[in-house]
Amino acid sequence: MAAPFRSYADRTVTEVLTELTDDAELRAVLSGHYGDYSLAPGRASFGMHAMLIRHYINGANFPVGGSARLAETATDVITGAGGSVLISAEVERVVLDDKGAACGVLMADGKSFRAPLVISDAGALNTLTRLVPDPASEAARLVQSLRTVGPSQTYVMLNIGIRASGDRLDLDPANIWAHAGPDIDGDIAAFEADPEHRTMPTYFITFPSVKDPSWESRYPGRTTIDIAGLTTWSLFEPYAGSAWMRRGADYERLKDRLTEELLGQVFRFCPQLEGRIDHTELATPLSFNHFLGREKGDFMSLAHTPQRFALRDLGAHTHVPGLLLTGQDVASAGVSGAIMGGVVAASAALERDALEDLAAG
Repeated sequence: MAAPFRSYADRTVTEVLTELTDDAELRAVLSGHYGDYSLAPGRASFGMHAMLIRHYINGANFPVGGSARLAETATDVITGAGGSVLISAEVERVVLDDKGAACGVLMADGKSFRAPLVISDAGALNTLTRLVPDPASEAARLVQSLRTVGPSQTYVMLNIGIRASGDRLDLDPANIWAHAGPDIDGDIAAFEADPEHRTMPTYFITFPSVKDPSWESRYPGRTTIDIAGLTTWSLFEPYAGSAWMRRGADYERLKDRLTEELLGQVFRFCPQLEGRIDHTELATPLSFNHFLGREKGDFMSLAHTPQRFALRDLGAHTHVPGLLLTGQDVASAGVSGAIMGGVVAASAALERDALEDLAAG
């Protein structure tokens, strides 16, 4: 990685901002949307933070038709090129030929698909520990490095539905980051020390339907809101061995408590919504484990620490010929990071710089 980037990527957000200002509240404001890469400023690489700021410096975009349009548009490109997209299709393992090169995948239902190149978006750790049989010593070293870096922080996410149009609810489409105070790292540490009795230190509220100009024509008289709260894996670890939708009464009581806490924050910023909520559904770190194949509820995958950006063996290429990695772990956290991970993987597959294709339109 380029030396100028590493000079900042090797330091934390807190270290760099402390050099820039003694004002703790200003530092909190400058790092207040750390949740976009799911790691506290005292642990996160300033390189990750700088990329995030650069991404948002001129504002953000929202896909007309909602986030599903990202998948739908990609599907159109894939099928238009003669490919196929399968859903609810779990991969059991990567198939290797007699020379140890990837030559396809075996599905959980017993079907198999052959290909000259396999590209995994399951995450580096999942790919190397679950999908590749008998990993080699060099892969074992990378796996140990990935486990040392550890996962990003995790959240609970409350999905809210209201039977009313957004324009009648006086909702601002802007996102809201809410923190317990200016000492972000200290508040996170205090919460993690006693998550049963402390409120969550950070909340994120967003209004997807209000952002989407096509929403009212597709779902008239309906509004959606999402609120996420920073939590800790230790609160959910006791239920890790339970089955989805059958985790027991204690777990349901925990979900009820967290739902009420999150609703309280929604009403704090949008008091006009009290008595107007028609539907809620809470996703927890166990939901992310179930649907994303994670171990500790980390939907942002690896922690974006200075140590993560110092990993020399983590990239699109793997120790298995014909097996590439893509997604967040190849580049950085979030949707844009995952997209750039795809560009890196495409460059490796095509053996040329795919960024030049994008620049050329």
